[in-house]
Amino acid sequence: MALNKPVVSINVRPQVVAAITAALVAAGYLSKGSRIASVRSLKRMNPWKMAGLRELMLGRDLNSL
Repeated sequence: MALNKPVVSINVRPQVVAAITAALVAAGYLSKGSRIASVRSLKRMNPWKMAGLRELMLGRDLNSL
């Protein structure tokens, strides 16, 4: 992939990328000449899977280590 080629994602709307960029500039994390390498949408875990993992983690006895 060429370095100057813009990366286009169908998962993230341009308005979201603009808002993220504005927030990073306002916070001082981006300066002139900086660029954002990638923006990905957050993939949420299935609530049933998350509940199962939580149950497994809470059931462990960590005192025996």
